[in-house]
Amino acid sequence: MGLVNKVFEQENFMGAVMDYASTLAETVLPRSMAVMKAQIWKALFQSFDEALAVGDSEMQKSFATADFKEGVAHFVEKRKANFTGK
Repeated sequence: MGLVNKVFEQENFMGAVMDYASTLAETVLPRSMAVMKAQIWKALFQSFDEALAVGDSEMQKSFATADFKEGVAHFVEKRKANFTGK
């Protein structure tokens, strides 16, 4: 179902969690992370169709941002991202 992306051993749990969080912070657009967090909370009070419409709308908005272009470029060029929040 895709509900779990990673499982960490107890012995190195916090270190693994911090490494994963760092990866997300370095590779995921800040706007995208904020939108996803907001969608999760709002979805509790929306129908599936409403949540899907919001998700589609937000995705379309993201395509026009400089950070989206930077996200694609850093992935293709295999370099660290330089997100600006624009």
